[in-house]
Amino acid sequence: MKRFLKKFLMSVIISLYSTHIVFAADSLKINLSDAVGLALKNNRSIEQAKDDRESARWNLSAIRRESGPRLSWSSNANKIGGKYYGDRRERHYFYENIPEEVLEYNDILLREFPSYQTEFSNTLNLSMPIYSGGRLESQRKAAEYNLSSADLILENSRQQIKFQTTRALYQVLQYQNLMNVRQEEMKNLSEHLETVKIQYEVGTVAMSDFLATNVQLANSQQNYNSAQINFENAVATLNNLLGLPVDTNLIISEKLSYSPFDEDENFCLEYALSHRPDGIAAAYAAKSSEESINSAKAGTRPNVSANVNGFFSGEGVFKADHDRERWSAGLQISWNIFDNNVTSAQIHQAKSAQKKAESQAQEQLETIRLEVHNAYTSLRISEKNVKLSEEAIKQAQEQYLISKIRYEEGVDTNLNVMTSQEKLTQAQTNYFSALYTYNTSRAQLEKAMGIPIKIDAEIYRKAIDEGKNSRRALEIAAVK
Repeated sequence: MKRFLKKFLMSVIISLYSTHIVFAADSLKINLSDAVGLALKNNRSIEQAKDDRESARWNLSAIRRESGPRLSWSSNANKIGGKYYGDRRERHYFYENIPEEVLEYNDILLREFPSYQTEFSNTLNLSMPIYSGGRLESQRKAAEYNLSSADLILENSRQQIKFQTTRALYQVLQYQNLMNVRQEEMKNLSEHLETVKIQYEVGTVAMSDFLATNVQLANSQQNYNSAQINFENAVATLNNLLGLPVDTNLIISEKLSYSPFDEDENFCLEYALSHRPDGIAAAYAAKSSEESINSAKAGTRPNVSANVNGFFSGEGVFKADHDRERWSAGLQISWNIFDNNVTSAQIHQAKSAQKKAESQAQEQLETIRLEVHNAYTSLRISEKNVKLSEEAIKQAQEQYLISKIRYEEGVDTNLNVMTSQEKLTQAQTNYFSALYTYNTSRAQLEKAMGIPIKIDAEIYRKAIDEGKNSRRALEIAAVK
């Protein structure tokens, strides 16, 4: 019995301890750097961009191998008959029915004259392109540009996820601060309500003061509830970006604060034009389209390939008793002399696609300029608002304390006290909103400038222009 109780108690303790561990796993303490790291590791958009990059890599591999040798084998199995095979079949039956002691080598003759009931034929072909009119070379260059574009789009996806994660984390802090503002407002109104209640009971203020303060407190509670809903939704959004369950309790060790940004707009724009990975990727897409034109033009030129062929057929799968082995080796030349202008249409189609790609590349540069300008302008305006609202809070706090003391002394109205409280709440809300806008604008500006995460896009581009392949360029451009 004691042993049973001992085991039971131990199982209960282990169960409680395990439950504690599960509950503890539902909470996660993170800072901004941790959040960005989790998002880069778990976010679906990053995975999809990696898959696109792998697809581009294997497409280049497939195109490169098209210029190498190819060996193929084909085999046919058929039931055969008819007058053509009649004489041969009769000879087979003749030799088949002669006793072995009469014709000593009838088995050899049987092999020489098969029954011709079935036929298995085998063909081997070894071919290698020698000249494709530039088609293979253009396709290879286009595939290389597409792979480089995929590398840069992957980096752009990382930068976008970093911005989205930063903005989402700041949004959580923003609503957390607004909840604190509303809590302070409720605390102040609750204390003021007690003062109003005392003065009402002694007959120094009217019932309307007590009712108005109660209504204001109820409104403040509703505003707090709204901020709490926004906070919980913001946490769920951040968890989704991090690849965590949406109900994970995040303990964020960051705070919204102000730190100066010293660079001017011209510097930010010049940096963006040389570092934005999506801008360089758009330029590579235009170059890939240009190579598609050259590939289409190859249809007007001859194609030359080397070929080696072998053939045999027989009564069995790999026999050659129907047709002796034969082979041939040489060159095959083909030239599309007239294709009813199909190639010409394909060339014009490729030129239209290339023109569109160039336009998209220019449009991307215009988008970069606009994004840098908007983010920089928002940064500077919100920077001014941070300083203005910080000073406004001090004045609003002083005004609230004055009106509160004056009301307690009976020389001010309840309306002035609540108005002062509203202005204090508004000043605090404006301050945290300005901080949020400033920090998110700064994160947006970093995204617009193309601040590297894994690879420096400008260094990558230079390595590709120098003739390095994608793998080597990634190594050179890796952020240390």
